[in-house]
Amino acid sequence: MKKTVLREYAKLIARVGANVQKGQDVLIYAGLDQPEFVELLVDECYKAKARQVTVEWSYQPLTKTHVRYKSLKTMSTVYEWEKARLEHYCEVLPARIHLVSADPDGLKGVNMGKVSKANQATYPIVKPYRERRENKEQWCIAAVPGVAWAKKVFPGLPKGKAVEKLWESILAASRVTEDPIKAWEEHNASLANHCAHLNSLNIRSLHYTAANGTDLTVGMIP
Repeated sequence: MKKTVLREYAKLIARVGANVQKGQDVLIYAGLDQPEFVELLVDECYKAKARQVTVEWSYQPLTKTHVRYKSLKTMSTVYEWEKARLEHYCEVLPARIHLVSADPDGLKGVNMGKVSKANQATYPIVKPYRERRENKEQWCIAAVPGVAWAKKVFPGLPKGKAVEKLWESILAASRVTEDPIKAWEEHNASLANHCAHLNSLNIRSLHYTAANGTDLTVGMIP
C-alpha cells in the first residue's frame, strides 16, 4: 500500500477519529503487526499539536506466556505505580487510539478462567478511575491488517497479497478517498441531518406487520 495513502488514513484517525487537540496527550494501543503505520500515526498526532504521544505495544504470544506463568495473585494485583498512572490519566484525559490488527484466534489456548478471576479482582480497584474519565475523553478504534488476520479473510492469497487486500478493504470502509477528512465531514453531517429529521417526527411507536403474521409494536423512548 502506498505510503501517501496510509498517511491520509493516519491523518484521518488523528484529526477526525480521535480529534486530537493542541497540547493534548495521546495514547496509542497497538500490536506489532504494523510498526510503520504506527510511526505515521504518531507523526500525524504531533502534527495535530499533541503535547506527548505514548505507544503501548501488545503481542499475543507474549500475553499467552504471561498468563501461563504468572500466578493468579500477581495477575490480580494493581501496583501503586499503576494506580499513579491511572490517576495521571484522570487528570490529563489523553485521547486514546486503539489500532486493531490481532489474530482473531491468537489467544486460543489461554486459561480464560484465570484471566477472568484476575479481572474480577482488579475491577473494583480500576473502576473508580474509569468512571472519572467516562464521557470526558476522546477515543477511536481503527483497523490495520495483521498477517494472521489477513490470511483468515483471504486464505487463498500469499501473505503479502492478503495483507494488501485487507488494507484495500479497510481503507474503502473508512472512506479514505482523495480527501478522507472532507468525506467524513460530509458523512457526519448527513447522519446529523437524518437524526434531526427523525427526532422532528416525534415518533412514539413503530408498528411492524408482515404476511407471515408478524404484528409487533415497539414503543420509543423519549
